[in-house]
Formats: sequence, C-alpha cells, structure tokens
Amino acid sequence: MKPKKRILLGLAVGVLIPVCTALVLLRPDTFTAVCLLVLTALAFFMAWLILRGHVSAPVNSISSQWPSRSTDPDKMVDRLVSEVEQYIVDVQEGKDPLSDTGIRQNLHRRLSSMVEKATGLQVGSQTLEVTVLLSDLRGFSVITESYSPLEVVDMLNRYLDQMCAIIYRHGGTVDKFMGDSIMALFGAPVRRQDPVMQAIRCAVEMQIAMDSFNKENQGLGLPTLYMGIGINTGEVVAGKIGSDLHSEYTVIGEEVTIASRIEAYTLRGQILISRETYSRVKDHVHVADPINVSVKGRREPMPLYELLEIGDPYNLKVPEREARRSLRVDVNIPFNFQVCEGKVVYPENHEGRILNISTGGMFAATLDEVEPYFNLKFKPAFTALGESSDDIYGKILRVKEEAGLYEMNIEFTAIKPKDVTALKQLVDHVVQGSFGPVT
Repeated sequence: MKPKKRILLGLAVGVLIPVCTALVLLRPDTFTAVCLLVLTALAFFMAWLILRGHVSAPVNSISSQWPSRSTDPDKMVDRLVSEVEQYIVDVQEGKDPLSDTGIRQNLHRRLSSMVEKATGLQVGSQTLEVTVLLSDLRGFSVITESYSPLEVVDMLNRYLDQMCAIIYRHGGTVDKFMGDSIMALFGAPVRRQDPVMQAIRCAVEMQIAMDSFNKENQGLGLPTLYMGIGINTGEVVAGKIGSDLHSEYTVIGEEVTIASRIEAYTLRGQILISRETYSRVKDHVHVADPINVSVKGRREPMPLYELLEIGDPYNLKVPEREARRSLRVDVNIPFNFQVCEGKVVYPENHEGRILNISTGGMFAATLDEVEPYFNLKFKPAFTALGESSDDIYGKILRVKEEAGLYEMNIEFTAIKPKDVTALKQLVDHVVQGSFGPVT
C-alpha cells in the first residue's frame, strides 16, 4: 500500500468510528443516516485525490512496518461504511442492544475484526522483546513542597516536554507518565533498527538535557532537579490493555517490573542498566564495576551496570553531577534514622552519628546492622548553626563493619533547598575554621 493511501485509511478509521457512534446515539431515520455516511465516504475520497503526489518522504520509514496484505483504502472505506450501516439496521431491528456502553463496545468489536482481517494487523496482544526505560526525578515531591502548585505543574510540564522530545527522536514510544516518572518503550509498538542502542543513547541525552533544564530553573528561582534512569531488556506481553470502553497500548510482565526495580536503585544523575541490556551493547559502552542487588522475585542477586559513556561513533558521556562530588567536612553529629524500601518507611528508629558531611551526602556509623542500597530517612540537628532540618532522604551506597560499628556511605536523594543552604553554611564554617568538628 502506498503511503498516501495509508494516511487515508488512518483518517477513515479515526473519523468514521465517532461519526457513526454519533449517528446511532442521535438515532436519525435510516435515509438520513445513510446519506451522512455516503457524504463522509465521499469526503475521504476527495481527501485521497488531494493527497496524491503530496506525501513527504519520511512516511516511508514507517511504512515498512505495515503488513504487505493491507487492502486498498477505497475498499476499506466501503467496508467500514457497510459495517456501520449493518450495525444501524441491527439496532433498529432490535438485534443488537442499544445502550451508552453497548454502542461503543459493539462498534469496537465489529470494526476491529474487520480491520484485522483486511490488513493483517493484530488487534490483540502479542509477546515480543522490548527495552523498557524508566526515569524518575529524585525526591521531587519533597523538594517541591515549598513551591506553589502552579509552579510545580509548569516545571513538570517543561521537564516532560523536553524528555519526550528526546525519546521520540530516538525512536521510542512514551508508554505512560506516573507523576514525575516516565516509562518509554523501544521495540514496540513499532520495531526500528537496534532499539537497545537507541534506548541507551536516549538515556544519556536525557541526562545531558538536565543541565539546560536546571539552568532554566535557576533563572526562574526554581530548584535544581536530578533524574535517575533504569533500563532493562526482555520479553513482555504487548497490546491493548483495558476494555472496549477504554483501553491503551502498554506492556506487562516481569521484565517491566525489573526495569522499575532498577530505576529505584539509581542515584542522582545516574543510569543503571541490566545484564540483559548490557550484553547487547557492551562493545559500544563504558560502564562502572557491576553492583549486585537483591530484587523481589529472583533468588540470586542481580548485577546492575552504571552507564558512564558511549563510544564511537556517538561519543556521549553521562554528566557527573556536582552534588555527587561536593566538599565534605569532619563533624560528629548524632542522628536518628529509619530504613526505607521503595516508598515504605519501616517504623523502627535507629541511632547513629554523622562523621563527615557535604551538601550531597555523608559518612555515618551505627551500632545497628544495615544493608547497602536501602534508603534512609533522618533529621539531623545542626546545633552549631542554631537550626534543625526537615526530613532528609539518602541511599546507602556501601557498608563496612568495623569494630562493632556499621560504617555507611550515604548519598542524599531528597533534601529541601533550605537544608542545602544550611549544609553549605556548615561546610563553610568548618573550612574557614570558625569552630572545630561540629557536634
């Protein structure tokens, strides 16, 4: 089928369904209904004549994905009109129930079956391999509590607009938004060349784009935001999920869940990829040493690889975030903390001491056993500055048992701007020698 005919077919399918639904709801007489349907078909025929010779070349890149047995658009329009005409007759003769939900359900069932038979396109679900990219802003809800809802929505929309443009440019499909999280698919619903590498390149460019986004935030008096990205490749079930009343294309399966788990382990500005993803791009990327994490549903620890850069011919490097290399100073501050897993905060309170700290993280020790890659929620008291902080969230990167103590390297994942300012003042005071180790 030629590209211009595909456009006409898309117009036919997209417009005929709501037009015919309206006809049934309004219930005009049979003659009026048939006349309107015929006029609609004639309008599509005129559109086809206008489109002849005026279709741009980029459509060809997508056209190769269509089955070769797609039918002629003129015949397709005729079949759509005939199917809807028959449906109107069935309703009028009482063969099909008439209700608000029944109209859409029956039209959806009839037209889906007809399109599938004529084009070979599968309307139902199918199993295929995809690469799932999940991104999330670290501590977004905590950081934005000090801003108005309008400011937060505007900031979030600017962020989503920039990220979606990058995803589409690399051949990805935005599956859904979940607050400040984005789930994107590479390899479905349309499979393009080398979807795994496309996802990897997309992730790096998304992290690079955060620099310009944060500069814009700074000019507007808004906070600096950091994004974590998790990527996994595997077999999923893809298709329309829902009912005839409402459905959406998405993917489900264990590999999607694993992508979500990987993203939960990411730090600010970090990209983590699974072993399955790494195996497909290892000749083109540079990664850090793998970390082994426990994932629900898997007996053995799962290795994750931090993506650092992509080699020739792309030569893309993941930016190193300033917050991850900020100056640390020695302190001795008591603090109480709770352990978090995902969004669950365990009720037990633990005691520890902060031994050195910066605006991006800290080194602390506790008598209680802790495990790496869990999150902490705590509230240190900066008594030297006469201030107390709000809740700060951090992720445990490493744990070392030393002389009965568990020493922890922690990176902050969510901290309010006023607490960042307090920490900067604390670091400055210690560096300038205003007082000794803070207690």
